[in-house]
Amino acid sequence: MNVKLAEPSFDLGGGIQLKQTFAHLMSVNMMAFAPPKEERHHPGPWKVARGGFGYDIYVEIQVPIDGTRSSSVRAMDTIWLFAALVRLARCPYLMVPVISSQSFDAIRDSKEEPVLEPLETESRLFAPTEQSDTVLDSELLSWISRVLPTTADLISRDTRFDSAFRAFDLCTIRGRTSSSLLTVWGALEQLFAPSTAELRYRVSSNIAAYLNPPGEGRLTAFRKILNLYNHRSSAAHTAKDADQSALIESYVLMRNALVQMIENRHVPSQKELEEAIFSPELPKV
Repeated sequence: MNVKLAEPSFDLGGGIQLKQTFAHLMSVNMMAFAPPKEERHHPGPWKVARGGFGYDIYVEIQVPIDGTRSSSVRAMDTIWLFAALVRLARCPYLMVPVISSQSFDAIRDSKEEPVLEPLETESRLFAPTEQSDTVLDSELLSWISRVLPTTADLISRDTRFDSAFRAFDLCTIRGRTSSSLLTVWGALEQLFAPSTAELRYRVSSNIAAYLNPPGEGRLTAFRKILNLYNHRSSAAHTAKDADQSALIESYVLMRNALVQMIENRHVPSQKELEEAIFSPELPKV
């Protein structure tokens, strides 16, 4: 499904620009039937084969080549982080199929041959609920602009958050539901497991305490999370594929935890999580 920009352009700050555009990226499979001679191309005949891929591109992101906001952040990292935040916030199906050395609008009339590097060409598990274009509006993009440096900082200074955030972003790449479910719960355990013992109870209680205030709602959430953990265990220890609804619920659970950490600019320690279980509210940071 197409992802488009609500406005002609949007300034994310730090030299990062979004622009409306149109380009169609295509890859056609071809076969040759003899090895190349003297480091030249393969001799004919060549045969076109079925397959390949094609993508319509309606939005381009322009990032300074030396990184933005922080000299330690490479342009490629910034592009991935922007896409990951869009997927986290609203569009888990968004893809960045190619990185270009030139703006797509400039390529058409340029005499210089562009360098195109495929980036994300594997389809995602989730799709839009309605058969219509998905629009990146100012509300979404303003939030991403605000949390982009915060998220980059959390990734750089907290290895647990880094591993969990990257695992969460990878879990929606199309494959077996059980593999995606295990990836989500691996990320949750990275953030909420105090040790390898008593994982089911401790992880579930930590997540429930982090995302819910004290009371009946927290207990209800704890029991629901316990049930989701059972689906995780089934995916890990049996050959059958996982229930799609269990993956979606686990995905939302992980999403809510990551958004809260990003908004708080803080990843809770095990001590803080234990205090949250037995105290009226999570300690202020």
